[in-house]
Amino acid sequence: MLSHAEDLQRRCASLRDVPLRLAFVRDWLRHAGPDLVVDVVVGTVAGSPREDVGLLVSLVLCEESFGGLRDEAARTASERGHVLAAQLLGRHPPEDGPGELRVPDFGRGRPLTLGERKSLARRRDRQVLARVLRDPHPEVVRILLGNPALTEEDVVRLAARRPVDPKALTAIVHEPKWAVRPHVRRAIVQNPWTPLGVAMLLVPHLTRPELLELERSADLRGPLREMAAALRRGASAH
Repeated sequence: MLSHAEDLQRRCASLRDVPLRLAFVRDWLRHAGPDLVVDVVVGTVAGSPREDVGLLVSLVLCEESFGGLRDEAARTASERGHVLAAQLLGRHPPEDGPGELRVPDFGRGRPLTLGERKSLARRRDRQVLARVLRDPHPEVVRILLGNPALTEEDVVRLAARRPVDPKALTAIVHEPKWAVRPHVRRAIVQNPWTPLGVAMLLVPHLTRPELLELERSADLRGPLREMAAALRRGASAH
């Protein structure tokens, strides 16, 4: 008999692209109770960190609308003795934001309105995008992430920017085209402005060399460094 994780993996494998698989996982989790969520997290996220479906589960659980289910699943995991899964599912109090961030000079001789900046984020001109990439507003970033002219290198730069509005980083996580890219995920995990609960769910989807680097990183937040060490040692989710 297939486990819940194996069944979810099999169903996702029949879907042809990432957005469809992500939509299926989102719908599946929306109808699952906390016990099933724990089973899937143990089987795909904490148990088999390289499985594609595990990453999709993590990305969906990063969404704010799944916060309540995530809280229930974290409590259930703890009650069932799944220590690592409970740590991955646990949420954390919001941290202080970076304060007011400077909007780049777009060379118009005046500050641009948010609407104008959002319009520029849709342009494919690389010279324009070079300036838009420095725009701190999450709504500008969300539009920019859908721009066909954007490259992975651009998104890595966005994910590594400091200081940055945490909502701009979660916008990257919620864009499947970019969130599945390993270099993007690594930059998001390493960024101290990424909400801790989001970064925690992405740590299992890094490679062993990346986990070792995180473990040795003195400026990484403690819970992330500890999780990286546990995963690199092959700690059980149970």
